[in-house]
Amino acid sequence: MTNSTLLQIDKNDARLGMFIHGFGKQWLRSPFADSQFKLSSPAELQALRQSSVTTLVIDLSKGIGPTSSKAEPPKPNESSTPANTGAALTKATGMVRSIFSNAASSICIDRQQVEAVVDVVDQLLYTRPASVLNLTKLKTKDEISFQHSVAVCALVGLFARHLKLDSNVVRILSVGSLLHDIGKIRIPTAILTKTDRLTADEMAVMQTHPREGYAMLARTEGLPEIVGKICLHHHEKLDGSGYPDGLKDGQVGAAARIVAICDVFDALTSIRPYKKGFTPEAAAEMMGTWSGHFDRALLKQFFDCMGLRWPSGPAQTLQITDEMGGIAQADLNNF
Repeated sequence: MTNSTLLQIDKNDARLGMFIHGFGKQWLRSPFADSQFKLSSPAELQALRQSSVTTLVIDLSKGIGPTSSKAEPPKPNESSTPANTGAALTKATGMVRSIFSNAASSICIDRQQVEAVVDVVDQLLYTRPASVLNLTKLKTKDEISFQHSVAVCALVGLFARHLKLDSNVVRILSVGSLLHDIGKIRIPTAILTKTDRLTADEMAVMQTHPREGYAMLARTEGLPEIVGKICLHHHEKLDGSGYPDGLKDGQVGAAARIVAICDVFDALTSIRPYKKGFTPEAAAEMMGTWSGHFDRALLKQFFDCMGLRWPSGPAQTLQITDEMGGIAQADLNNF
């Protein structure tokens, strides 16, 4: 049943005193950290009107209504009705499978398909943000690689919003995280699906996937450079022991640091053919003890985002927003 107190309005009809109930499918494009609040300052109103959001849903029981007669009840897929997590994962997984398959044959990425998957993940985050953790429990043996990409995309979207990053930056991070493992289509299936420990030679082949993916993304028109850098650097570690370039602390960009944390967390908590998944708490405990691997300040924020306890000991002060805000405006076009 439709809630009669909810109305969908054009962003230009918004005014102070309205209670914003949500932004529908455009939730991750909103300029606000919260999705439900009362518009109470001219600065908030200006930010809304200058954003890429086109419509929003207001709650008449908690704030004033519009003066325009164009308002209408929110559309079903833009209401607060919970999404079916399993169905959303199945849909997104099929789309990612298609992206990877097409990339394997055409040596480029279908950007429209990528955007469509991110939209599905955005909607899942909007309707059921708490269900992101369940993505690690829904994986099936034949779809693990594709579902991992979707799960990391969801985790990154949730984490980036927790960091209160600009909505356009969140969008780019979501695209980059969805494609972070695209280079694995160049890795032999026997290595990808091996249940035993990889040999030194096999590991050397596996470690080529960041460069393979980066080269593929570089050939795809319209993708920001940061998307490629996420793919290239998501296995780097701050102590220089990562790959493919052995970069150290100051050389690894903030975007890759964010994706690296979400990538490992999903890998640890996922069920794989060769292991059971760790609980989120156990994964957090392990990640918290890996000195030199992750950005500790970001890791602390990720644990806060996921409702996980930070291991004993101090965490550094987070200084991430300025760096992410420094992404060139050209990188944000069309996102």
